[in-house]
Amino acid sequence: MKDGRQRSVNEMLDVLRNYTDRSVVLLGHQNAGHIGVAIDVKDGTDSDIKRLTGKMPAVVGVDTLSFLGYEGRMNDLIKVVKNLHKQGIIVTLSSHMPNFTMGGPDTYYDYSPNNTLGNCGRRIMPGGDLNDKFNHFLDLIAEFAEACVDIKGEPIPMIFRPFHECNGDWFWWGSPYLTDKEYISLYRYTVSYLEACGVTSFAYCYSPNGPVTGESQFMARYPGDDAVDVIGFDYYHDRPSEGDGFFTSLDTSLGILCRVAESHNVIPALTEIGARLLDSSVDYYEGLAPSGNPEHWFTDLGKIVTGHRIAYLLFWANFSSIQYWVPYDRSHELAEDFIAMVSDKGIGTAPAFDNEGCMI
Repeated sequence: MKDGRQRSVNEMLDVLRNYTDRSVVLLGHQNAGHIGVAIDVKDGTDSDIKRLTGKMPAVVGVDTLSFLGYEGRMNDLIKVVKNLHKQGIIVTLSSHMPNFTMGGPDTYYDYSPNNTLGNCGRRIMPGGDLNDKFNHFLDLIAEFAEACVDIKGEPIPMIFRPFHECNGDWFWWGSPYLTDKEYISLYRYTVSYLEACGVTSFAYCYSPNGPVTGESQFMARYPGDDAVDVIGFDYYHDRPSEGDGFFTSLDTSLGILCRVAESHNVIPALTEIGARLLDSSVDYYEGLAPSGNPEHWFTDLGKIVTGHRIAYLLFWANFSSIQYWVPYDRSHELAEDFIAMVSDKGIGTAPAFDNEGCMI
């Protein structure tokens, strides 16, 4: 694995390593280029963060949910990725894969959240009755990668992050449904299949759910150094309250992550993060609420992450006015706190690289 990749992939990884060497953590936001609350242009040139701070995030996450309609269409997403790349933004692709046991042999739902039934993970592997169906889905990812090219016609490098939060029980690839060995085989099969399809523009990321309590716990489902370039974890601050220990736990988790990354010569990142209020006295909120959020949450977070040599942190998407993870206008009570975090010299915004693929 990793043989025959585009030079630009290694250049992208070098850019990330250089930021960690400088102790600069790149700011990331999921779907920032084409989904937001404040934006009306959705082609990758604007974002809620840009509206608030004047700067685009340095890392933008997209998802395969933007292939077939749930979060967009593939042709539109390709344009978004091209525009992000033009601005010196690093793209990471996640995949909320459907449960392939649903639908007919040639069809699948765009998204099947929390559906873990049907022994999906085993049936999609070679020899299983759903292997062809899974391969067709991977073909879509290969088609997307092939179409994402820069102005010179060269493939745009991306970080592909499949099967995330693999130690949880909310996805069919989680630990209750696949053994560690089976999960590793699935991950490695996916990488090998995409490489066989000619995908040469992907680096690969492994990201269980946080917190991280020890190296053995974190690495239990690790696919191997030859299949992974970036490691991280997803960690949300659920129903935050003063003195709940979240930031202490995050600090410890990042320390373990960075030690593991150094020993395996891979790049550490905080692959998903956010304060999840979950509810309020008025309505249901996933992410921030209009009021009652923890004071200084973003600057407190910034103090923790800039104390570790991680490449980037990525906030989840601003889907709507009741599901957003970063403020989208100055009227929000945490807007100034977010701006202060972004203004810290230890936080990097776009452009992350120049036209030659080099660090700014």
